[in-house]
Amino acid sequence: MQIRHGLVRVPQSRSNSPDDFEAAKFYADLLEVLPAPAAYIRLDGRILLHNTKFAEICKSSGFEDASQNLRDMLSEAGWSHCQAALTMSLNGLPALSSGTIEFNCGAVLCNHLVCTSFVSLAKDQPAVLVQFEQRTIGQTNTAAARQRTSSPLSGMGGNSLDDEGALLKHFPDDVLVFDPAASSKEKAGRILQAIDSAYDAADLATQLGEHPVGVTQTLYIPETGLLQGTETDRRMCEIRLVPLPGTGEEIESGTMAIIRRNVDCPHEVAENRRLAYQDPLTSLANRRAFTKSLDTELLRLAKDETSGLAVFYIDLDEFKKVNDLGGHDAGDSMLQRVASSLALTLGEFGTAARIGGDEFAGMLPAVNQEAAMAVAENILEAFARIRLEVADRVFTIGGSIGVAYAADWASAENCDGAGLLALADRACLRGKRFGGQSVQVHSVQARDCPSIGGCVGTLPEFGNFQANELTLYSMPIVCLKKQKNCGAEILLRLQGDLSQGLSSKAWISAAERSGFIAQVDSWTLDKVLDAAERSPTRTTLTMNVSAESARDSNFRDSLYQRLSINPLLASRLCLEISEKDFLREPADISYFIKFVSDLGCQTAIDDFAGHWPVLSRLTGLRVDWLKLAAGVPQEAMNDPAKASLLKALVSAARELGLKTIAKHVEARDEAEFLSSLDIEAAQGFYFGRPEPWPEAS
Repeated sequence: MQIRHGLVRVPQSRSNSPDDFEAAKFYADLLEVLPAPAAYIRLDGRILLHNTKFAEICKSSGFEDASQNLRDMLSEAGWSHCQAALTMSLNGLPALSSGTIEFNCGAVLCNHLVCTSFVSLAKDQPAVLVQFEQRTIGQTNTAAARQRTSSPLSGMGGNSLDDEGALLKHFPDDVLVFDPAASSKEKAGRILQAIDSAYDAADLATQLGEHPVGVTQTLYIPETGLLQGTETDRRMCEIRLVPLPGTGEEIESGTMAIIRRNVDCPHEVAENRRLAYQDPLTSLANRRAFTKSLDTELLRLAKDETSGLAVFYIDLDEFKKVNDLGGHDAGDSMLQRVASSLALTLGEFGTAARIGGDEFAGMLPAVNQEAAMAVAENILEAFARIRLEVADRVFTIGGSIGVAYAADWASAENCDGAGLLALADRACLRGKRFGGQSVQVHSVQARDCPSIGGCVGTLPEFGNFQANELTLYSMPIVCLKKQKNCGAEILLRLQGDLSQGLSSKAWISAAERSGFIAQVDSWTLDKVLDAAERSPTRTTLTMNVSAESARDSNFRDSLYQRLSINPLLASRLCLEISEKDFLREPADISYFIKFVSDLGCQTAIDDFAGHWPVLSRLTGLRVDWLKLAAGVPQEAMNDPAKASLLKALVSAARELGLKTIAKHVEARDEAEFLSSLDIEAAQGFYFGRPEPWPEAS
């Protein structure tokens, strides 16, 4: 084969036919330097030109004449698949087609083919440059190996077919051929002359001089010679250097420079691709990237029988309060902290993503469902440690997690990534509707995925408050020094149909989100005060009050009116506000504490975890009790350092005039340990379980 040395300009218009010998020779020469079997093929299957590699593969399959119609050479399925890719390319869209294409004799022609821009090799006979690739790309099972797809080449990022020296994805604008003896300076000069560029010749010559002999390499230089910042100036010229095959004893007969103009800057393409698969606020994967990764993980599941796959759908609880009370900047900061926490919990073997406003997702190989559950609980525990300070507010965050667990490939064979995520979403929704701050696990079965999109089962609706749905229980509070009851906490419980499968905590949480928790608190307050009026004992009665009720003027007015009629009741009433609400809404909660203290009521901060912002703000308030968060005393029992800190905290609280209550005490040794710390009171199963409160009837 003889290759003409010099510049060959490819016809730019599809209507122009390269009738002259030199132009036609260019197309034939271009085929020969391609690394794979290639041919120019019409839509009807007629082969107009082909290279030696294509002829060899045809001959090895029993076809001596490689120029006959491709449709007659291929199997019916193979031709149908090839024709679809040809049609796409003839419509102006280069196409990649993956899947085995066979000759009608059963021999394999290729596993992948690339159809690039078409040209007219004869009058009114447009033909497509088709390249046939026989390498495989790691198909993991028989079904996947048989699957064939056609797609635009613009979506090929990351595919092994896009390697240097692999298939030619775009038809060139110009081609230069250099002798083996040509210097880098000569090559640079001819390239810049051909593309009429002001790019620095010495810089290009240096890049060409670093080009390894016999290796295909691609360089990019600016169209205008300099990158000046505008989109037009960022257009690039692609120079692909391809070694030409030698003849006889020659190893290499030269180099061909295949030039394409006006292409996207590769760095910007990579950046745009990264942004297309990344959440801009948190830098986690977005929904598109996550479902794509899930599909890949499902293929891993088909080969790996040592572990299953856990998919987590996470919906943040009460995130709206962060936005409403702290502003959108605070909301963004909270989302970033949640993202960091989630990524850290899932670790290097997991994947974290943000898939919506306050919705996140994750996946991780898990040996069993219990392990998946443990990971979900670790996620919630990590969220609970997040603190965000905005002015005088401190925000915390929680979440509801739905887990879709696929034990093996058989259980998920009908699912794709989107299907598994939808199953986890449905599990999350179930937990959200039951109050949030929970983990719901769904064990994936093969029959589940076809039903994706079906309705979630009927769940209790909230909005019409019915008093007969609720009842009150009492739980004793014991003075540790005197070892006798000093009060009782009044607890809300469900009764009737609502009590089946729905905890009181979940129901109350749902009532808070539905906006009628103040109505529930008012009902409870009336019951407590009614019982206090009838009871001859002086036992202190405590009840929880939500932040919504503390802000509600109707709730405060109702309390004021009741205590105005019988002021002595105030001394028997202790109203608890959670630390979380105090941190989020310090001004409103401080006002409420002062209001009820002026009425003569006792007050308590519930679920206190020892945060300095709370203690520092309590110095100016008349708070009577700190009720320790569940688990704080238990942790201190097993850690001398934590025990010392807890003892110091109790002592500091006493100096501020605050008494301490411990919760969830279940054993004698726990009670004795609390006494050694000088904690005043405690409650828990060791002292008495919650019992129906007859005084409220």
